[in-house]
Amino acid sequence: MTTSSATIRTEKDGSSAQIHPADHLAREVFKAGPAKAPALSLAVARADEVVWAAAYGKSNLEFDVPATTAHLFRLGSVSKAVTATAAAKLVSSGVIDLKAPISAWLPDLPKHHRATTMKELLTHQGGVRHYLAKDFDIKAPGGAIYARAYPTNGDILALFIEDPLIARPGTSVSYSSYGYSLASIVMEAAADLPFLELIQREIARPFALPSLTEDAPLTVLPLRASGYMIEFERNMFFDQLAVEARPRLSDGYINIPTNNPAYCWAGAGLLMTPSDAARFGAAHLASPNSRISGAERKLLFTPLTKATTNSPPLGLGWRVDVDKSGRLRWHHAGATPGGRFGLVIYPDLGLSIAMGSNLMVSPGDVLGPASRLADIFT
Repeated sequence: MTTSSATIRTEKDGSSAQIHPADHLAREVFKAGPAKAPALSLAVARADEVVWAAAYGKSNLEFDVPATTAHLFRLGSVSKAVTATAAAKLVSSGVIDLKAPISAWLPDLPKHHRATTMKELLTHQGGVRHYLAKDFDIKAPGGAIYARAYPTNGDILALFIEDPLIARPGTSVSYSSYGYSLASIVMEAAADLPFLELIQREIARPFALPSLTEDAPLTVLPLRASGYMIEFERNMFFDQLAVEARPRLSDGYINIPTNNPAYCWAGAGLLMTPSDAARFGAAHLASPNSRISGAERKLLFTPLTKATTNSPPLGLGWRVDVDKSGRLRWHHAGATPGGRFGLVIYPDLGLSIAMGSNLMVSPGDVLGPASRLADIFT
């Protein structure tokens, strides 16, 4: 692996005379955007190895810890791509049928969900709502959804399962992390294995991704990057409090509130290093090192929906389109409290590009920098 010297330096260290061209671009991305994230980590992989990785800034501001390529970052909705690939594995092994009604595994669902299929859930066509303002009401019983405990799947389903569908399943694309929560519970029931254990069995171990894990807030996880918010996010999350009662910014940041993403492990709750995420992406390429079959690749990346105003065509969970240069790409991005992430695969170039930060709003654009990194490594 060719690892950039920037993996052990912040953006202020040393000269740039011997820095890889990708570092110049990465430093530009690190400093740009609506706000500068405390840390940014990036990696580029081919089918057989990570060819470049770099990290900038601070993984923890309170203890002044430099970010390294070994730090874990929140995947946000890139977790959906991991979930989709795990689902494709279950299809191959005959554990789930994408076209069967999910009531085959969850017979006690409310009537309006019983005919929904896994294909519909994983392509955001299940009619399940996404988040609403009420989900983040800090004055609600138990607090906002990210502040609660979820000891059972029933506690997760109670957040949304009785709500009316926003559209008849199969008729339109409407993005929904709750739809992925429901899909993960179906996967659990079908495989008779807890979802997080399923991710380890189907993805983390066979794909050789030791850093892939859940963002459990009370678990001691070495090298998890601390998450931060800027004033805009603080005001959004604490808008029910008087301005003087909101958390006080220090040098423009606050720590994220305790965030338990157990209600959406499958949709936005996983962690990984960008290097492992780039390896994960590269493992989907057609090569001797591929960790998926040709049939799984076809299932994941053949468009199953048409482009909409808010979404490119979707394969099974993955977004499928071309960049401004007309190059085919498979991708997903994510934003969650304390994290921004992007994963882009260029199958015709044999490249997988990942980047993560510890601030939800930065970098705002992950596809543009990925395209420019593809230029450098092509």
